[in-house]
Amino acid sequence: MKLLKFLLWLLPLSLLLALAAVIGAVSLMLDANPALPEPPVVAPAAAEKLLQQLALNDPRHLRTGQRSEIRLGTADLKLLAQEAGRRLPATRLDLQPDAGGMNIAASLELPAASRWVNVQARVAVSDTGQPELDTLRIGQINVPDFIAQPLVYYAVPKALSVAGVGIDPQRFIDLLDRVQISPAGIALNYVWSTELWKEGVQSMLPAGEAQRLGFYHEALVKVVVGMRKDGDSELLRAMQALFALAEQRSGDGDALAEERSAVLALALFVHGRHPRDLVPQAAEWLPVPRLSLTLRGREDLSQHYVGSALLALQAGAAWADAIGLSKEVSDARIGSGFSFTDLLADRAGTRLGEQIAAGRGNIAQRFAAGLPVDDVLPPLDGLPEFMPEDEFLRRFGGVDAPAYKAVIDDIEARLARLELYR
Repeated sequence: MKLLKFLLWLLPLSLLLALAAVIGAVSLMLDANPALPEPPVVAPAAAEKLLQQLALNDPRHLRTGQRSEIRLGTADLKLLAQEAGRRLPATRLDLQPDAGGMNIAASLELPAASRWVNVQARVAVSDTGQPELDTLRIGQINVPDFIAQPLVYYAVPKALSVAGVGIDPQRFIDLLDRVQISPAGIALNYVWSTELWKEGVQSMLPAGEAQRLGFYHEALVKVVVGMRKDGDSELLRAMQALFALAEQRSGDGDALAEERSAVLALALFVHGRHPRDLVPQAAEWLPVPRLSLTLRGREDLSQHYVGSALLALQAGAAWADAIGLSKEVSDARIGSGFSFTDLLADRAGTRLGEQIAAGRGNIAQRFAAGLPVDDVLPPLDGLPEFMPEDEFLRRFGGVDAPAYKAVIDDIEARLARLELYR
């Protein structure tokens, strides 16, 4: 009897002690402040360098079973980590390679508790050249291996799913032949799989994107056929038709998704791409008729405008601006020359993407009603273009010089006068 009373007394006490231990452990995992600072705005030079590295592994140049390698420096890795963090709610990420391993840091905000979860992990390279989890620390707690391994295997796919990537990352890891990590960066040797690449691209498309893209592709083909018969090439006529469809389809649906799909269909068309590059079933869709859509009479401005709008919608305004500027810097070296008119179209497109993403401005309704070009893209008067690098540097001193910034301020002032982008 005494033993029974003792057990009845011990049970609630044990539960209280266990609860106290759990609360204590959780409190050790939470911090008042993030371990990582707010990531900086994407620098055009850094974006250009990363894009050049990624272009070396353009999937259109690889065959299934072909071995290849991609090398990324420390700055590239940090930039990719920052972008991944932006795609997750209230998250900051950082990567720092060292001799034989990758240090991963993350700060996740818990808004309801006004606290942060700071995570530090290290991935080492095994003797076989494969990545494996070495250590995991959450707040002030070093997580034991038998907990850390399953926790990571569960958390990583969940995080990718939240970021919009709905495919098991292990399938990509299985393609790795060897990983080499040094303080200078990382080298990934892999065996290419075209099918897995296609699955990966599709997995990153928002839900229902393939079906929506099919609607806008079909509508765009029809309007382009009509424009060819009329001898018309104005981008705004095509935009009017697609945004009218977006407004109609948004009645009982997702307005942002509809407008984003309309922009995607336009972007593929003006850059000479077919939707089958994104969704395999599009191979059965209507063929794309040839027509160069123009903005203020120029095909390149329509490409800059629509392309930047799509980038702003998919990756954010900072990346859209950085990629637009990096292209002009590259053109100054080896292309058609640096063009402030291109930057004007880039910034206008970025603002369009920002407005759509934020749900401001009744974008679909305005385009559906018909907009004159002066309400979409300001006049190009006085904006220098086609400048080789030496001329651009002589006249404007580079992208950080006062003369350059004065022209950028003029571009922003022109756009600020347009009601569409306010």
